[in-house]
Amino acid sequence: MVEVTFTPTAEDYVAVQKAMFARQLRSRRFFGRTALLLGVVVLGIFLLLLTTGDPPLVALVIAVGGAASGAVGLAACIGVNRLLLPRRSRRLFVQQKTLHHEHRTIFDATGFRQQSVRADIALPWGELLHWHLGREVLLLYGNDLLAYFIPRRAFDAGQLAQVEAILTDAGLPRR
Repeated sequence: MVEVTFTPTAEDYVAVQKAMFARQLRSRRFFGRTALLLGVVVLGIFLLLLTTGDPPLVALVIAVGGAASGAVGLAACIGVNRLLLPRRSRRLFVQQKTLHHEHRTIFDATGFRQQSVRADIALPWGELLHWHLGREVLLLYGNDLLAYFIPRRAFDAGQLAQVEAILTDAGLPRR
């Protein structure tokens, strides 16, 4: 059993949002959908240009150029979103009053429990999808967009390794 106590800060919440954002961008689902979208764009532009009488090679070059421009635009949107994320996260932290209190979290072989003056959550490991250890935070995912978090600063020497062992022994996948 491992027990940690912490009071979340706005910077903890920013770290949570950054970790979740980065994890979503690295997911196979994101890469698959992006590749599919770019493929459809290339095919659509190529077919459109072929029907207007352009030679196949010219149509292909223009289609690939159009898809590349779209990829640059997507990258710009992701970059702007990443830049705005800390500001948005701090604002959300201020609004979410339940995070402004001390949290006590207990990990054991059956699951984890997190208590504060506003909440008392006890979840068996089987109700969580997976876990992720970021640079600043441990995330326990309840679904793709909801994660319980514990800042790494809450763990003293050795506790984090114990928690990792508990999560691994429980069969919870690490992602």
